[in-house]
Amino acid sequence: MRSRSDQAVDSYEDSFRDLMAKQRRGRFPRVLRRIDPRPASPGQVVLIGLVLVVIGWLAPVAHVALIGGLLLLVLGALTAMMRPRVRRVGWRGRQIELPASDTWATRLYRALYRGG
Repeated sequence: MRSRSDQAVDSYEDSFRDLMAKQRRGRFPRVLRRIDPRPASPGQVVLIGLVLVVIGWLAPVAHVALIGGLLLLVLGALTAMMRPRVRRVGWRGRQIELPASDTWATRLYRALYRGG
């Protein structure tokens, strides 16, 4: 029969092994969470769309780039109009910012852009 100290050592080693396995599994998604491919603002979308339009206009074989660029220009312009506006109010002698109301446009903007 095993003593209590042997059981405690085995339990500790099993726990340590499980913890290390969880940390190894958790590293990859943690790195992916830091890399966010979403643009930071509608201005970046418009700029990418403009570059694609110019490429599609200069190279006739790249007409898909022209269409994609035009779509990105429209998307960037529409989402720029949907940008959540914060309200600045005075409270106890200082200016504070109140967050924008939570509407469907605000939720869409925050889903499309990482700085939202």
